[in-house]
This record gives sequence, structure tokens and C-alpha cells, in this order.
Amino acid sequence: MGRYPTAIIDDEETMFETLDPVPPEIATAISDGLTAFNESAEIRREAFAIVWQGNGGLTAGITASVSFSILFIGNLWVAKSLRLSGIGTKLMAAAEEEGRRRAAVTACVDTLSTQAPDFYPKLGYVEFGRISGHAAGRPVDRIWFRKELSVAA
Repeated sequence: MGRYPTAIIDDEETMFETLDPVPPEIATAISDGLTAFNESAEIRREAFAIVWQGNGGLTAGITASVSFSILFIGNLWVAKSLRLSGIGTKLMAAAEEEGRRRAAVTACVDTLSTQAPDFYPKLGYVEFGRISGHAAGRPVDRIWFRKELSVAA
């Protein structure tokens, strides 16, 4: 059971139910439904991942997709023991190159003020949006960055 009690909204025409946690089959059905709609409207989303393997397992990786000629960085993760080693920078460069290969002209990424807000500007990203919130009683901002991708890195 999730943190919140189940909420059911019934307006006699439609019944909505809040699911927490989200069952994987529900998340998949919603994602598949949106994908089918986008494909019918000829909106393509090309997803990919780039991984760094070491010591017999995954030690770093990045997920991304290209849609509307925009590279959307999903998640960038580097094992704690390898942080500040340059692997994150290399993964970002590899994702940008793959984005260019897939005709992206702009890259977009978001992060939290508690994660890596200083990392992306060092790679040429410019902040274009910020929204403030709170987590565990402390302020946390979600920050969006973008970068124009040149033809060659």
C-alpha cells in the first residue's frame, strides 16, 4: 500500500481511482496507449540507453530519447565510487552524439537542486525553467536545462 489512501472519485458518469503504488501493468498500458496515439499522429519517439559496464556489472548509464528534433535526457546515473571520474561527462557526450545522429538539434535535461545543478552548465547547458517545491521539509527545485547541438561535437 502506498503513502496515501485510495481515492475514488465517482461523479455518476465516470469513476476514477488513485493507485499508489502504480502497478507495472497500469504504467505500461498508459504508456502504450500514448505511444499508439503519437504513432497515429506520426509523432515518433526514439528511445535509447548508453551504459558503462565495469567490474562485471552496470556501473553507469544514461537513458534518452529523440522526438521533435529534441534530445530528451531521461536519467543519468553513475555509481557512487565512480562519480567525479568523468564518466558522466562522457555519457552525456555520447548521448548528445547519438541525438545528433538521430537528427536532434537541441538537448533538454532536468535535475533537482539536490542532485547535479552545477554539472549541466559545465557542459554548455543553459537553464530555461525552475519550479520550487519541498521534500522532507526542505526546499528542492526542479531545474530544466537546454543546449543547442552543433553539427559536430
